[in-house]
Amino acid sequence: MASYFASARPRHYKVTRNGLSGVDFSSKFSPWLAQGALSPRVVFAALRRHEAEQGASDGSYWLWFELLWRDYFRFLHLQHGRRLYRARGLDDGASPPAHDPAAFGAWCAGRTGQAFVDAGMRELAATGWLSNRMRQVVASYLIHDLGCDWRAGAAWFEAQLVDYDTYSNQGNWLYIAGRGTDPRGGRRFDPDRQAARYDADGDYRARWLGAHRHAGSSA
Repeated sequence: MASYFASARPRHYKVTRNGLSGVDFSSKFSPWLAQGALSPRVVFAALRRHEAEQGASDGSYWLWFELLWRDYFRFLHLQHGRRLYRARGLDDGASPPAHDPAAFGAWCAGRTGQAFVDAGMRELAATGWLSNRMRQVVASYLIHDLGCDWRAGAAWFEAQLVDYDTYSNQGNWLYIAGRGTDPRGGRRFDPDRQAARYDADGDYRARWLGAHRHAGSSA
């Protein structure tokens, strides 16, 4: 944390936060926050010191905003409790989610045939980590393209992530599934468009699928 805030990285966080690979595109505080080894209040105090010394920026604002999201999901649990774990989530009128066990198994193994998604799932299996952008992409694909139960995806993330956090994990899966508090409903991220924008050179897909398999949308 001290090294991060002593650098210029916080100032660039808004620009780099959707990166897929590397060390510097995000703070990497989440594993330590999730395990209780780092207090969010300590992070917030360090952020304010950074702003006092180097000036506030769009990047430092977005770091603060992410800490607020973390708190929001905790308050959401205090308000709704076990309702957040129902198949219909907070939407009493929602129909039960569909589920395809074979498609879910292929998603877990990174063998869906969608290269960008498969690259993300293989990174998750190998490292216990995914960037924020890839978490949204693979979650959306499971729910909206493969027609699987969002709760299965949330459970898989729980089993895999080194920074697993009950509140943020459940809250974000509800958000993608459209069964949380967002009035706009579920969010689908087109994997081909996401790949074109965030992996235009194919480096991420090549890293996790092999150089000869990254071109196009199919693995």
